[in-house]
Amino acid sequence: MFCACACCSLQGFADDSQSVGREYQLKTAYLFHFAELAEWPTASPVTICLQGNSPIHTYLPILDGQAIHNTEVQVKMGFPIVVAECRIIFMSDLHVLSPSLLEQAYKQHVLIVSDATGFAAKGGMIEFALRDNKLKLVVNLQSVKQAGLKLSSKLLRMAEILE
Repeated sequence: MFCACACCSLQGFADDSQSVGREYQLKTAYLFHFAELAEWPTASPVTICLQGNSPIHTYLPILDGQAIHNTEVQVKMGFPIVVAECRIIFMSDLHVLSPSLLEQAYKQHVLIVSDATGFAAKGGMIEFALRDNKLKLVVNLQSVKQAGLKLSSKLLRMAEILE
């Protein structure tokens, strides 16, 4: 499913609401696979947290209870989020990406993902970018490494890498 998501186009839908729904279904699938394909320096529960208000909130509950490496995925969608309780944070608001939040993420080994334009260039770790009506990944490798995380070569081959 992961490779299929990487090649998916959002074209061919009857209306914009279907296209947006499909976009956020794909982003949800990616978040699940990021948890599978990333390597953390310490063992901890797989908790995916949502910061802000995003259409992805409709689809994230699908991941709750799914298994990754014999560990059950938990989804948290409340405010405020506690960085230390998350393994992955999906941020809907770029203005919340502060140096202190990044520092917490680095110390707690948390992967920060967003679909905000310019997110990876501003220090975020993985950005979902829509280009030519296709969902692309932009990875800020320096930020990922600062958090002590390793991303699989499978994931990195599909991404545009910022160093």
